[in-house]
Amino acid sequence: MWKKLKTWTEHPIAQFLKKVCGDPVQMYAVFLMTTIMYYYHDRFAWLYTIVTIFVAFILMKFYDFVAKKGVLGALSYIVYFFAGMYGVFMITNLGQQSYPISFGVWFLTPQSVVDFSMYYTLSIYLLMTGFLTSAVYYFAKVRYRMTMQFLIMLIPLSLYGKEGIHMPALLVILLLSSYFLLMIYCRQLRDNEHLKNLPSFQSGASIAVYVMAFSIISAIIPKPSIQADREFIENAMSYSTWSDVLMNAISMFTESTDNSVGSSNNARTLFSANASESLRLRTQTYSYYYDDDSWNASDYDRPTLEYEAPLTYKPQELLQTIVNAATADPDFAEKYGLSEFAGTTLPEQPEYQFFIYSWYQIRVLPIPTRTKELTSKISDSYGTTNTTINAQMSPTKAIYPNAYYGMDMTYYPDTYARYSAVLPILKNLEHDTYYELLHDAQQVLQDDENAVALLQEVQREVVDADMLLNQTNENDFQSEVVDTLAQEITDGLHSDMEKALAIERYFTDMGYIYDSSFQKEQGDNVETFLTTSHTGVCYEYATAMTLLCRSAGLPTRYVQGYNMGEQYNSSTRSYYNRDNYRETNFVIKARDAHAFPEVYISGYGWLSFEPTVAGIEANATAENKIIQLWGYVFLGIAVIIFIIWLALPEIRERIFRRRIKTMSAQECASSVFKRMRWQLKLQDSTTVTELQEKSAPFFTEENFFSVMDVLLYEPAPQAGNTVESLALAYIRWQDGRKTFEKEQRRQRKEKLNTHVTQTT
Repeated sequence: MWKKLKTWTEHPIAQFLKKVCGDPVQMYAVFLMTTIMYYYHDRFAWLYTIVTIFVAFILMKFYDFVAKKGVLGALSYIVYFFAGMYGVFMITNLGQQSYPISFGVWFLTPQSVVDFSMYYTLSIYLLMTGFLTSAVYYFAKVRYRMTMQFLIMLIPLSLYGKEGIHMPALLVILLLSSYFLLMIYCRQLRDNEHLKNLPSFQSGASIAVYVMAFSIISAIIPKPSIQADREFIENAMSYSTWSDVLMNAISMFTESTDNSVGSSNNARTLFSANASESLRLRTQTYSYYYDDDSWNASDYDRPTLEYEAPLTYKPQELLQTIVNAATADPDFAEKYGLSEFAGTTLPEQPEYQFFIYSWYQIRVLPIPTRTKELTSKISDSYGTTNTTINAQMSPTKAIYPNAYYGMDMTYYPDTYARYSAVLPILKNLEHDTYYELLHDAQQVLQDDENAVALLQEVQREVVDADMLLNQTNENDFQSEVVDTLAQEITDGLHSDMEKALAIERYFTDMGYIYDSSFQKEQGDNVETFLTTSHTGVCYEYATAMTLLCRSAGLPTRYVQGYNMGEQYNSSTRSYYNRDNYRETNFVIKARDAHAFPEVYISGYGWLSFEPTVAGIEANATAENKIIQLWGYVFLGIAVIIFIIWLALPEIRERIFRRRIKTMSAQECASSVFKRMRWQLKLQDSTTVTELQEKSAPFFTEENFFSVMDVLLYEPAPQAGNTVESLALAYIRWQDGRKTFEKEQRRQRKEKLNTHVTQTT
């Protein structure tokens, strides 16, 4: 077995791999590049790793030349530097010709919110490879500075840290392990009376054990859950001019959108808010879905300053008016299936206050679905005046003529629609007869001017909603898959609320999966999500529910905004105006970007739904579990290696005993002599006589050593039983040695115990 292993290690391919991958300095640089390229292009990180192994190998040889050749080396490095920068410049120019934003903006923008750019990514690769390999080489082989190596290691970690995302567990272990290997490899040890270098095999084994133990212990030990307060840093960054450039260059409030929403891990705080509950907040709706898996806005989605707010009525007042009509006219109640609710007094719908504040000077702030009043604090570009105005609102956006910092509003919570006293009534109202119901209710309540005005306002809203449904069904993405599935889900259901709730529950009931790291293939769209992958982020779920509801005859719009759910337990207050500070208890970050549908429900109006299934998005906990899993994997490997290591001497001994029986007498004597000498840790120059002296305490068969001496130094024909007798004598020698060493250990233990007892 050992001969085979030795043969394999001497194979040209093995020697080549050892030559290319055997330098810890080089491999540390490779793992640094792997972590960086995983951040910029995770799907092909493995390819970058393979390429970097060879690139780093060539560069390390070049740096050896530079270090040895003095002035010539320095000149060579200068040429290399400028040639590399010129190459990066040319590649970046190619990227800027085909990409909508500059390289600088793309580089500083979180990669989770920008599209992949081949040229820009290649530029990053060349820049980082040149810089990191140079720095690692210099501080390892020219000037040994492990503190600088540690700072270099923080470069890739900072890329992940600035977005608050977690580096994959395997990369963490590889990067840290390679750092410790580099530290051990570069440490200069010299022999003296207190310190002695171990043989290469022993030192290599010690290093391997140390690195393995470090990886296992650091991975398995539970990590503390720490919530870092990043607001100061993030808000300080927000004030910079460059941050404003980024916000303008990368804006989610556009006329079209794709599946990038919901996949951001950026931890930057965008808004602070004060509210009584967690909320789904809206910023923009999109009407038309296309087969390339993108949404586009229509005229309906584009706000204007003159647009009057259509959501001024209170849903509870509308529903109570319908119930009052059923109470006043039994025929009306029977016609629309409301007889059992006649005389019902609905619970009051609460009106909650909501305040939202942003560091960014933007024209769009996220708001709840049904907002009653908006009063905003504005500041001019110099912050010298503050004016209170009533902000206007379109059906899809809150808009402002200037840059706003804070906004107060009153809204009606969506949770009211699911009250036990409200939901049964909504489940009896159908969209097909809803307009007629509103008309008949006006006839019943014609003497109540307020009720008639409310019902007429709702009729206008129904006309707008039906117009949206007709336009989208006519011009939108057509799919038999969506139509068939919508029919299956809503089969036997009649009311708007029943259909919407059934479609909302469908994704959870059918085991759909939320996966923020899921990568869709080119050409995938909502049909792929519904029939094949069943995996996605909020974009896929919101898109699917929007189209399914439309197919079921419900006016529905796709909405983008934020999920506000992160509590902010801090004494920090957000700037409200020149004279006031306003406390906030929620923060909204870029990673909270969310998509959801709003469905027009008869008897209520526009109502938001949440089809996105719960995902295990506790990133820190999930990452810790993954790291622990790798720790247990390494522990398992270490246990297996340890068991093999314990059993290896016995296995090798049995193999050796079998092998010597097949040898000639001279070969048998030579092999036995070498093995005995190795097991007693004697030098290669040891003679048979010296070996006999060392063996005297446990083995006294002089004839055995005499025969061995003759065979080694005066080879001559021997009797046929010589090999067998040597083998048997060797076995007795081994048994005697083991018994003797066991007795020695016992005596040392007794001596130690006696010493401890006397001392005590």
